[in-house]
Amino acid sequence: MLKKMNKKLFLIILGSVFVGIVLAVVTNSGVKATSDDSFCLSCHDTPEFTEYFEARPHSEVSCISCHGGGLIEDKVKGTTKAISTITGKKDPNNYDAINAKVTDEKCLSCHNLNSTNRSDLTIQSHAVFEQNGLSCTDCHDGASVHGYLKDYSN
Repeated sequence: MLKKMNKKLFLIILGSVFVGIVLAVVTNSGVKATSDDSFCLSCHDTPEFTEYFEARPHSEVSCISCHGGGLIEDKVKGTTKAISTITGKKDPNNYDAINAKVTDEKCLSCHNLNSTNRSDLTIQSHAVFEQNGLSCTDCHDGASVHGYLKDYSN
């Protein structure tokens, strides 16, 4: 009886370990696949995102580097947005509806205004930003950052 019970226990433990390994591999693969720019561009497929993607000022930076908030938050929000897109509740190419905020901390983690290679003009012009409580994206909007440059010549 004890031998039969030990065999059942062993099979349960072995099965649990196998299921755990499979879940870990599937989860890891899913996280990697949904963190890649090609995943983002599978829904965000207008010219602003696709045609200008390589020409954009931040072509060497992944989407999630600026738009990510952390692994759990990214996956929860991403799943919600994917469902909204699939069901037709949201247009993934409507800048106003996307609401993909980029925090100043994300911008300033690369674009340090106190850097020694900043001109005096750059530093002075950005002082207005601090004095008036503006965010980086108030001037550097999502479209221009993604490579679609607005014509301000008029």
